[in-house]
Amino acid sequence: MKIRNEVKVGILVTAALAALLWGLNYLKGKDVFTSRNKYYAVYSSVDGLVASNPVLMNGYRIGIVNDITFMPDNSGRLLVSLLVEKDVFVSRNSIAKIYNSDLIGTKALRIDLGNATDRLENGDTLMAELEQGLADKVGKELGPLREKTEALVVSIDSMVNMLKTVFDPNTRKNLQAGIGHMNNTLASFDEMMNSDKGKLKIMIDNLASITTNLKENNAQITNILNNLSQVSDTLAGEHFASTIRKAEEVMEQTNQVMMKINSGEGSLGQLVNDKGLYNNLDSTATSLDALLKDMKDNPKRYVHFSVFGKKK
Repeated sequence: MKIRNEVKVGILVTAALAALLWGLNYLKGKDVFTSRNKYYAVYSSVDGLVASNPVLMNGYRIGIVNDITFMPDNSGRLLVSLLVEKDVFVSRNSIAKIYNSDLIGTKALRIDLGNATDRLENGDTLMAELEQGLADKVGKELGPLREKTEALVVSIDSMVNMLKTVFDPNTRKNLQAGIGHMNNTLASFDEMMNSDKGKLKIMIDNLASITTNLKENNAQITNILNNLSQVSDTLAGEHFASTIRKAEEVMEQTNQVMMKINSGEGSLGQLVNDKGLYNNLDSTATSLDALLKDMKDNPKRYVHFSVFGKKK
């Protein structure tokens, strides 16, 4: 059977198109002859991830990003589908993490294997996470440095303005005048210090002399103070003990006197305890008071005298 040329051309064109499609898919990372599992991950932002970006595990390529679409719930989240080779074990608690695969920011997706023992089935959803890029880390680290730099620039600007004010002609004159007054003051003070007749010099010399004497006689002064302290302590102790002893003797004597008075011994005891004696003394005192009053009122009754002699 003879095949016509048109059929041969058709078969050749079909094979070429198939090879072209397979080559394009292979370049994109899609191998139509290899069976793969499809997994999903949901992100709030894919940060530049596109379809055909590689999927890696421990640095080894195990698949590709198949498609990126918005979630049908109108939340703005993105659904990423992954094609992973079937012979690769992916645990159920693994994490699909988007990260920078190089310094220029090319995105890739990495599966961090979890510690679960059960396998993720075809069509299941992975936990999703967006890793902070190098630029973000650098920006975060440089943020405080930028704030400090801005504060330093403000301080430098303030210092420059202050220097402009200092170097103003009027300010320079004032500074020169102030420095001149300070020099005069220092010269006067120096003269007071160096002059032999200066009161300040004399006073400082006297203070130095006193300080030197105190330093040289420090040991003697310390001994004197210790002796005075011991003497005062001794005197205070003896005086206090003597006072206590005398007070005890006085109290004992007073107690004895009161006991004798209460028992009727002695004149005071009899006077206190003998009621008749008390009454007699009271009566005598009353009579004596009446006699003295009568002598005062009628002195002639008790005293007789005459200038020319006694009457017969």
